[in-house]
Amino acid sequence: MSLNETKKYLFRYKRYGLLRYLSHLETMTMIERILRRTGVLFEQTKGFHQRMKLSFGQALPTGIIDLCGLFVASSVEDIKSDFVDFVNSLSPRGFEISGFEEVEKNFKISKALMGYEFKMLFNMVPPAPLAEKASKVNGMWIVKFYKPFNASVPKNGEFGQYLTLRSKVVFSEVHFDQGIGGR
Repeated sequence: MSLNETKKYLFRYKRYGLLRYLSHLETMTMIERILRRTGVLFEQTKGFHQRMKLSFGQALPTGIIDLCGLFVASSVEDIKSDFVDFVNSLSPRGFEISGFEEVEKNFKISKALMGYEFKMLFNMVPPAPLAEKASKVNGMWIVKFYKPFNASVPKNGEFGQYLTLRSKVVFSEVHFDQGIGGR
């Protein structure tokens, strides 16, 4: 592969524990630093102050656990299946890459993504409008709901919930639906 040929990869990551309190910008910076530590040559922006060229899914308010975060990166090197384990060994506790796959060069997250499934966890019965959607599991009340891409997301504690998490990504193309794993 020549230096001008790049392959585009879609990565899925999880952010939990204390790292859920990182802002979106801080998460982006953390991921860029982790990827730089791997030594893999990722595509850079042009100009005086070059940075790694990354594209991310929808930003989340701080405090929300993210089990299906997405980002796209291009590399002049082939990324092998053991890359996930290597990246995770370099990552802080509370962040992990859960999978990746090669995508077409014209792939854009904003075009491929329809939305996300969220879950809110409550210690007690949720407020009236949410109570009818709630199910009780192991003493916790769970409310699942779908939000289209770029729709506003409820902040942690907005409805009195104990915890909010983004649990599933919904792609517009069937081929991407939950199929992101190692190579």
